[in-house]
Amino acid sequence: MSSPALVPSLVESTHHIEPERAFDFWRTTALARFGDIARLRPKERFSAKRLTVVSADWILTHTISSPVGVTIRPRHIDRSGRDMVVIGLAVDGIGYQEQCGSGAQLWAGDVGFLSRGQPMVAGAQSDYEEIRLALPRETFEARIGPIDTLVGRSIRADGGSAAFGAFLRTVTASIAWMSEAEAEAAIDGALHLLGTLVGSRTGEAGADLSRVAVESLARAQIARRIHDPNLDPAEIYAALGISRSSLYRAFAASGGIAAAIRDTRFDLARRRLEAPRDDAMKIATIAYACGFSDVPAFNRGFRRRFGLSPRDLRAARP
Repeated sequence: MSSPALVPSLVESTHHIEPERAFDFWRTTALARFGDIARLRPKERFSAKRLTVVSADWILTHTISSPVGVTIRPRHIDRSGRDMVVIGLAVDGIGYQEQCGSGAQLWAGDVGFLSRGQPMVAGAQSDYEEIRLALPRETFEARIGPIDTLVGRSIRADGGSAAFGAFLRTVTASIAWMSEAEAEAAIDGALHLLGTLVGSRTGEAGADLSRVAVESLARAQIARRIHDPNLDPAEIYAALGISRSSLYRAFAASGGIAAAIRDTRFDLARRRLEAPRDDAMKIATIAYACGFSDVPAFNRGFRRRFGLSPRDLRAARP
Protein backbone atom coordinates (compact mmCIF):
# COMPACT_ATOMS: atom_id res chain seq x y z
CA MET A 1 0.00 0.00 0.00
CA SER A 2 1.43 3.41 -0.96
CA SER A 3 2.10 6.10 1.62
CA PRO A 4 -0.27 9.10 1.71
CA ALA A 5 0.91 12.14 -0.27
CA LEU A 6 2.79 14.75 1.73
CA VAL A 7 1.45 18.28 1.89
CA PRO A 8 3.16 20.40 -0.84
CA SER A 9 6.10 22.44 0.47
CA LEU A 10 8.94 24.63 -0.82
CA VAL A 11 12.18 25.85 0.76
CA GLU A 12 13.74 29.11 -0.48
CA SER A 13 17.14 30.36 0.69
CA THR A 14 19.91 32.84 -0.07
CA HIS A 15 22.62 30.45 1.09
CA HIS A 16 23.64 29.54 -2.47
CA ILE A 17 23.71 33.19 -3.63
CA GLU A 18 26.78 35.45 -3.67
CA PRO A 19 26.59 37.84 -0.67
CA GLU A 20 26.43 40.96 -2.81
CA ARG A 21 23.40 39.58 -4.68
CA ALA A 22 21.56 37.96 -1.75
CA PHE A 23 19.16 40.80 -0.94
CA ASP A 24 18.20 41.48 -4.55
CA PHE A 25 17.63 37.76 -5.05
CA TRP A 26 15.35 37.58 -2.01
CA ARG A 27 13.52 40.78 -2.92
CA THR A 28 12.77 39.64 -6.46
CA THR A 29 11.90 36.02 -5.65
CA ALA A 30 10.58 35.23 -2.18
CA LEU A 31 9.25 38.76 -1.55
CA ALA A 32 8.29 39.66 -5.12
CA ARG A 33 4.55 39.67 -4.34
CA PHE A 34 4.77 41.77 -1.19
CA GLY A 35 5.08 45.37 -2.41
CA ASP A 36 8.05 47.68 -1.88
CA ILE A 37 10.88 45.96 0.00
CA ALA A 38 13.52 47.98 1.88
CA ARG A 39 16.84 46.69 3.16
CA LEU A 40 17.29 48.17 6.62
CA ARG A 41 21.04 47.47 6.96
CA PRO A 42 22.47 47.91 3.46
CA LYS A 43 26.10 47.66 4.61
CA GLU A 44 25.64 44.36 6.40
CA ARG A 45 25.50 40.87 4.99
CA PHE A 46 21.98 39.71 4.14
CA SER A 47 20.69 36.16 4.52
CA ALA A 48 17.25 34.58 4.59
CA LYS A 49 15.49 31.24 4.46
CA ARG A 50 11.80 30.39 4.19
CA LEU A 51 9.66 27.24 4.26
CA THR A 52 6.28 27.50 2.53
CA VAL A 53 3.60 24.83 2.94
CA VAL A 54 0.52 25.13 0.76
CA SER A 55 -3.01 23.76 1.05
CA ALA A 56 -6.15 24.58 -0.89
CA ASP A 57 -7.42 26.44 2.19
CA TRP A 58 -4.32 27.98 3.78
CA ILE A 59 -0.63 28.84 3.34
CA LEU A 60 1.91 28.52 6.14
CA THR A 61 5.36 30.14 5.98
CA HIS A 62 8.30 29.95 8.37
CA THR A 63 10.92 32.65 7.75
CA ILE A 64 14.33 33.37 9.27
CA SER A 65 15.84 36.53 7.83
CA SER A 66 17.97 39.61 8.15
CA PRO A 67 15.82 42.70 8.78
CA VAL A 68 13.64 44.04 5.96
CA GLY A 69 10.81 46.54 5.66
CA VAL A 70 7.67 45.91 3.60
CA THR A 71 5.28 48.59 2.32
CA ILE A 72 2.15 47.42 0.51
CA ARG A 73 0.46 50.29 -1.32
CA PRO A 74 -2.95 50.26 -3.05
CA ARG A 75 -1.29 49.50 -6.40
CA HIS A 76 0.21 46.29 -4.98
CA ILE A 77 -3.14 44.77 -3.99
CA ASP A 78 -4.64 42.12 -6.26
CA ARG A 79 -8.35 42.93 -6.17
CA SER A 80 -9.18 39.87 -8.26
CA GLY A 81 -7.68 37.39 -5.79
CA ARG A 82 -9.09 35.90 -2.60
CA ASP A 83 -9.34 38.19 0.41
CA MET A 84 -6.73 36.64 2.70
CA VAL A 85 -6.07 37.23 6.39
CA VAL A 86 -2.57 36.67 7.81
CA ILE A 87 -2.00 35.45 11.37
CA GLY A 88 1.61 36.12 12.37
CA LEU A 89 3.58 34.62 15.26
CA ALA A 90 6.78 36.47 16.16
CA VAL A 91 9.27 33.78 17.18
CA ASP A 92 12.34 35.98 17.56
CA GLY A 93 13.34 39.57 16.86
CA ILE A 94 11.89 43.08 17.16
CA GLY A 95 9.24 43.89 14.57
CA TYR A 96 6.40 46.27 13.80
CA GLN A 97 3.20 46.47 11.76
CA GLU A 98 0.69 49.18 10.85
CA GLN A 99 -2.59 48.82 8.98
CA CYS A 100 -5.96 50.60 8.85
CA GLY A 101 -5.02 53.07 11.60
CA SER A 102 -3.83 50.41 14.04
CA GLY A 103 -0.34 49.18 14.77
CA ALA A 104 1.87 47.20 17.09
CA GLN A 105 5.45 46.62 18.11
CA LEU A 106 6.12 42.89 17.94
CA TRP A 107 8.30 40.87 20.31
CA ALA A 108 8.87 37.14 20.56
CA GLY A 109 5.61 35.36 21.33
CA ASP A 110 3.30 38.14 20.11
CA VAL A 111 0.51 37.25 17.68
CA GLY A 112 -0.39 39.81 15.00
CA PHE A 113 -3.17 40.16 12.42
CA LEU A 114 -3.05 41.68 8.94
CA SER A 115 -5.19 41.70 5.80
CA ARG A 116 -3.70 41.28 2.35
CA GLY A 117 -6.56 43.32 0.93
CA GLN A 118 -5.47 46.61 2.56
CA PRO A 119 -2.32 48.79 2.40
CA MET A 120 0.09 48.13 5.24
CA VAL A 121 3.60 48.64 6.59
CA ALA A 122 5.54 45.88 8.38
CA GLY A 123 9.10 44.84 9.06
CA ALA A 124 11.80 44.15 11.62
CA GLN A 125 14.69 46.14 13.07
CA SER A 126 16.71 43.03 13.94
CA ASP A 127 17.31 39.58 12.54
CA TYR A 128 13.96 37.89 12.93
CA GLU A 129 12.07 34.61 12.83
CA GLU A 130 8.35 34.43 12.20
CA ILE A 131 5.56 32.01 11.32
CA ARG A 132 2.64 33.25 9.22
CA LEU A 133 -0.60 31.46 8.50
CA ALA A 134 -2.71 32.95 5.69
CA LEU A 135 -6.28 31.85 5.17
CA PRO A 136 -9.40 33.21 3.44
CA ARG A 137 -11.29 35.95 5.23
CA GLU A 138 -14.45 33.84 5.40
CA THR A 139 -12.56 31.00 7.10
CA PHE A 140 -10.92 33.38 9.59
CA GLU A 141 -14.20 35.05 10.51
CA ALA A 142 -16.01 31.73 10.86
CA ARG A 143 -13.33 30.30 13.17
CA ILE A 144 -11.84 33.36 14.92
CA GLY A 145 -14.12 36.40 14.59
CA PRO A 146 -14.44 39.70 12.67
CA ILE A 147 -11.06 40.63 11.19
CA ASP A 148 -11.88 44.36 11.09
CA THR A 149 -11.59 44.52 14.88
CA LEU A 150 -8.15 42.88 14.82
CA VAL A 151 -6.37 44.08 11.68
CA GLY A 152 -3.10 45.83 12.45
CA ARG A 153 -3.26 44.84 16.11
CA SER A 154 -1.46 42.20 18.14
CA ILE A 155 -1.98 40.02 21.21
CA ARG A 156 0.95 40.31 23.59
CA ALA A 157 2.87 37.25 24.68
CA ASP A 158 1.43 35.78 27.88
CA GLY A 159 0.05 32.50 29.17
CA GLY A 160 -2.82 32.30 26.69
CA SER A 161 -0.89 33.26 23.59
CA ALA A 162 2.03 31.09 24.71
CA ALA A 163 -0.09 27.96 24.33
CA PHE A 164 -1.07 28.92 20.79
CA GLY A 165 2.52 29.91 19.93
CA ALA A 166 4.00 26.68 21.27
CA PHE A 167 1.46 24.62 19.34
CA LEU A 168 2.05 26.51 16.07
CA ARG A 169 5.85 26.18 16.43
CA THR A 170 5.49 22.44 17.00
CA VAL A 171 3.25 22.08 13.96
CA THR A 172 5.62 24.14 11.80
CA ALA A 173 8.61 22.00 12.78
CA SER A 174 7.05 18.87 11.27
CA ILE A 175 4.34 19.98 8.86
CA ALA A 176 6.47 19.45 5.72
CA TRP A 177 6.52 15.72 6.56
CA MET A 178 2.79 15.42 7.23
CA SER A 179 0.18 14.02 4.92
CA GLU A 180 -2.43 16.47 3.70
CA ALA A 181 -4.98 15.05 6.15
CA GLU A 182 -2.52 15.34 9.06
CA ALA A 183 -1.65 18.92 8.11
CA GLU A 184 -5.33 19.89 7.89
CA ALA A 185 -5.94 18.46 11.36
CA ALA A 186 -2.92 20.32 12.78
CA ILE A 187 -4.00 23.67 11.33
CA ASP A 188 -7.53 23.05 12.57
CA GLY A 189 -6.10 22.59 16.08
CA ALA A 190 -4.15 25.85 15.80
CA LEU A 191 -7.27 27.75 14.73
CA HIS A 192 -9.21 26.27 17.63
CA LEU A 193 -6.60 27.54 20.11
CA LEU A 194 -6.48 30.95 18.46
CA GLY A 195 -10.27 31.26 18.44
CA THR A 196 -10.32 30.59 22.18
CA LEU A 197 -7.51 33.11 22.74
CA VAL A 198 -9.15 35.88 20.71
CA GLY A 199 -12.54 35.22 22.29
CA SER A 200 -11.06 35.66 25.77
CA ARG A 201 -9.70 39.09 24.80
CA THR A 202 -12.95 40.51 23.37
CA GLY A 203 -13.76 43.78 25.08
CA GLU A 204 -10.70 43.51 27.31
CA ALA A 205 -9.63 47.12 26.75
CA GLY A 206 -13.08 48.53 27.58
CA ALA A 207 -13.10 52.27 28.05
CA ASP A 208 -9.33 52.42 27.59
CA LEU A 209 -9.51 51.20 23.99
CA SER A 210 -8.49 54.57 22.52
CA ARG A 211 -5.51 54.82 24.89
CA VAL A 212 -4.44 51.26 24.09
CA ALA A 213 -4.77 51.92 20.34
CA VAL A 214 -2.64 55.08 20.55
CA GLU A 215 0.05 53.31 22.57
CA SER A 216 0.16 50.33 20.20
CA LEU A 217 0.37 52.50 17.10
CA ALA A 218 3.04 54.70 18.68
CA ARG A 219 5.13 51.67 19.62
CA ALA A 220 4.92 50.49 16.00
CA GLN A 221 6.24 53.89 14.93
CA ILE A 222 9.07 53.63 17.47
CA ALA A 223 10.12 50.17 16.26
CA ARG A 224 9.89 51.26 12.62
CA ARG A 225 12.11 54.34 13.06
CA ILE A 226 14.30 53.35 16.00
CA HIS A 227 17.48 53.76 13.92
CA ASP A 228 16.72 57.48 13.42
CA PRO A 229 18.53 59.60 16.07
CA ASN A 230 16.05 62.45 15.46
CA LEU A 231 13.02 60.41 16.49
CA ASP A 232 11.27 62.16 19.37
CA PRO A 233 7.73 62.40 20.80
CA ALA A 234 6.89 65.41 18.60
CA GLU A 235 7.58 63.42 15.43
CA ILE A 236 5.45 60.55 16.68
CA TYR A 237 2.32 62.55 17.51
CA ALA A 238 2.70 64.47 14.24
CA ALA A 239 3.00 61.20 12.28
CA LEU A 240 -0.05 59.75 14.02
CA GLY A 241 -2.13 62.92 13.60
CA ILE A 242 -2.98 63.12 17.30
CA SER A 243 -2.46 65.72 19.99
CA ARG A 244 0.59 65.87 22.21
CA SER A 245 -1.57 65.30 25.29
CA SER A 246 -3.15 62.15 23.77
CA LEU A 247 0.28 60.64 23.16
CA TYR A 248 1.59 61.48 26.63
CA ARG A 249 -1.62 60.22 28.28
CA ALA A 250 -1.30 56.88 26.45
CA PHE A 251 2.17 56.31 27.96
CA ALA A 252 1.54 57.80 31.41
CA ALA A 253 1.12 54.41 33.08
CA SER A 254 4.20 52.84 31.46
CA GLY A 255 6.84 55.47 32.25
CA GLY A 256 6.36 57.97 29.41
CA ILE A 257 6.88 58.14 25.68
CA ALA A 258 10.53 59.28 25.94
CA ALA A 259 11.31 56.26 28.11
CA ALA A 260 9.59 53.98 25.57
CA ILE A 261 11.85 55.30 22.80
CA ARG A 262 14.97 55.04 24.96
CA ASP A 263 14.22 51.54 26.24
CA THR A 264 13.43 50.21 22.76
CA ARG A 265 16.81 51.53 21.57
CA PHE A 266 18.60 49.82 24.46
CA ASP A 267 16.71 46.55 23.93
CA LEU A 268 17.69 46.49 20.26
CA ALA A 269 21.32 47.32 21.12
CA ARG A 270 21.44 44.49 23.66
CA ARG A 271 20.00 42.05 21.15
CA ARG A 272 22.66 42.99 18.62
CA LEU A 273 25.46 42.78 21.17
CA GLU A 274 24.31 39.26 22.04
CA ALA A 275 24.06 38.14 18.41
CA PRO A 276 27.07 36.09 17.23
CA ARG A 277 26.79 37.48 13.70
CA ASP A 278 27.54 40.99 15.07
CA ASP A 279 30.65 39.94 17.02
CA ALA A 280 32.97 41.77 14.64
CA MET A 281 30.98 45.00 14.80
CA LYS A 282 32.23 47.78 17.05
CA ILE A 283 30.06 48.73 20.01
CA ALA A 284 29.94 52.33 18.78
CA THR A 285 28.68 51.19 15.37
CA ILE A 286 25.87 49.23 17.02
CA ALA A 287 24.98 52.23 19.20
CA TYR A 288 24.73 54.51 16.15
CA ALA A 289 22.66 51.91 14.27
CA CYS A 290 20.17 51.88 17.17
CA GLY A 291 19.69 55.64 17.06
CA PHE A 292 22.18 56.76 19.72
CA SER A 293 24.36 59.74 18.83
CA ASP A 294 26.51 59.92 22.00
CA VAL A 295 28.51 56.75 22.71
CA PRO A 296 29.62 57.61 26.29
CA ALA A 297 25.99 58.43 27.17
CA PHE A 298 24.94 55.15 25.54
CA ASN A 299 27.43 53.22 27.67
CA ARG A 300 26.21 54.87 30.88
CA GLY A 301 22.53 54.37 30.04
CA PHE A 302 23.13 50.75 29.03
CA ARG A 303 24.74 50.02 32.40
CA ARG A 304 21.83 51.66 34.24
CA ARG A 305 19.27 49.59 32.31
CA PHE A 306 20.99 46.19 32.33
CA GLY A 307 23.46 46.35 35.23
CA LEU A 308 26.58 45.88 33.12
CA SER A 309 28.40 47.68 30.34
CA PRO A 310 28.05 46.76 26.65
CA ARG A 311 31.62 45.42 26.69
CA ASP A 312 30.96 43.30 29.79
CA LEU A 313 27.76 41.94 28.24
CA ARG A 314 29.70 40.72 25.23
CA ALA A 315 32.42 39.21 27.39
CA ALA A 316 29.87 37.35 29.56
CA ARG A 317 28.00 35.80 26.65
CA PRO A 318 28.57 32.02 26.35
